[in-house]
Amino acid sequence: MSATKHPRHSKQSDEPAWFGYRISEWSEMTGTSRVTTWRNVKRGDLKLVYVGPTPIVPRSEAIRLGFITS
Repeated sequence: MSATKHPRHSKQSDEPAWFGYRISEWSEMTGTSRVTTWRNVKRGDLKLVYVGPTPIVPRSEAIRLGFITS
């Protein structure tokens, strides 16, 4: 019996934009490098939450910093 491969996640579940942004998404959206994004996190200028092992910049941070409107 052969196993059928299924995608690990659907595209919709890979994009947490309703909740926040992955580091790479945030960097692309803001025009900054990933290193700069992490520097901002370490300095306390940007807050993260973790969804499992994945760091997410909450949508509220994008609103607070003026990158999106509510």
